[in-house]
Amino acid sequence: MIKVGKRRILFVPLDWGLGHATRLVPLIEEAVCCGDEVWIGGNGRSGSWLKARFPDLPLEAAPEWTLRHRKHLAWDFLRNLFSFERGLGADRRWANQTAERLGLTHLVSDHRYGLKVDAGKDGVVSVLVLHQAVPALPGIWRWPRWMEAASWLLWPWFRRRMRDFDEVWIPDHAEKARALAPALSHFGGLRNLGLPVRYLGWQSRWSGFGEGGDRLTEANGEALLVVLSGPEPARSLWEANLLQQWQDWAKQEDADGPAALWLVRGLPDSAAPLTPARVPTFGYWNSPDDATLATLMAGAGLIISRPGYSSLMDYAVWNQSQGRPALHLCLVPAGGHSEQAYLARKLDGEGQAQRQSESSLNLRDAWARRKQTKFTYGIPRP
Repeated sequence: MIKVGKRRILFVPLDWGLGHATRLVPLIEEAVCCGDEVWIGGNGRSGSWLKARFPDLPLEAAPEWTLRHRKHLAWDFLRNLFSFERGLGADRRWANQTAERLGLTHLVSDHRYGLKVDAGKDGVVSVLVLHQAVPALPGIWRWPRWMEAASWLLWPWFRRRMRDFDEVWIPDHAEKARALAPALSHFGGLRNLGLPVRYLGWQSRWSGFGEGGDRLTEANGEALLVVLSGPEPARSLWEANLLQQWQDWAKQEDADGPAALWLVRGLPDSAAPLTPARVPTFGYWNSPDDATLATLMAGAGLIISRPGYSSLMDYAVWNQSQGRPALHLCLVPAGGHSEQAYLARKLDGEGQAQRQSESSLNLRDAWARRKQTKFTYGIPRP
């Protein structure tokens, strides 16, 4: 990863939920500890989150391009293809101008394929961070081997984009048997990419983080925690559906139900009220700090979450600290998001988590089945 030495590094994540920002945390912290000069960059929610997480680091506002995800990711990309290509060009111009203005030695881009400095320009090293070499194709994510074979059709485009960089960093285990997303992070084409490919291991905001505080412990593992993530408007639509379910469930006074519903909204730049209606036994956090989120996770009997790759890394790294309670997960892939569907199906088949579809998710059923699975990735081996 990062070598010890004085360098000038800019880290910029894609604004696609918060996962691309949260997984840069250990890399940024390592660079700061090494004595490097560090800048953070970005736009939208991910940029706001990084600035809140590292208030002492200067922020560079990157060009804004955020895909609006509705129902089918593939169609979303096609509808936004022109703006996507235009965004790649804007990113590249901004990267060159910013590198020259700041005197950068390294530019680290998380999933922004256009964010690189032109080859040979002032010796700047451009790094691309990604967890999937090519997207999981719709319709065949149920069969990882077929999916990998079909992905070779897309590989030339992604290979050409990756080869514009100097290095590729993958936040997954180098050992395929231990990888969270082997069909994505160990795609065969990476072996012949023609530039260094480094497996960093799981990267998470919990890397090196201690136990959370003692707040909210009165729930004693009997709260239902929902962690919302992803782009708009899909995030808000899912939130509204879950709140309506909770209101209906709370009226029934179910003795076997959770003590409370806790909702992490993933909105660092929002202070607006969640809903004008009163929701019983309910608490919400727009963007909790690490200690608060750790306390929420420790007090939850079930976590309902998107199976986004960065979220799963967070859960795996959480498990690496001794003494933390076992996590029980219900994974709900976003509609039309094949990568999440693949990860949810994989973990469900391994008995690591229960899987429900967004259209048929039932909070009461998910809660009743919470102890039938246990997420064990990252738990230290005896």
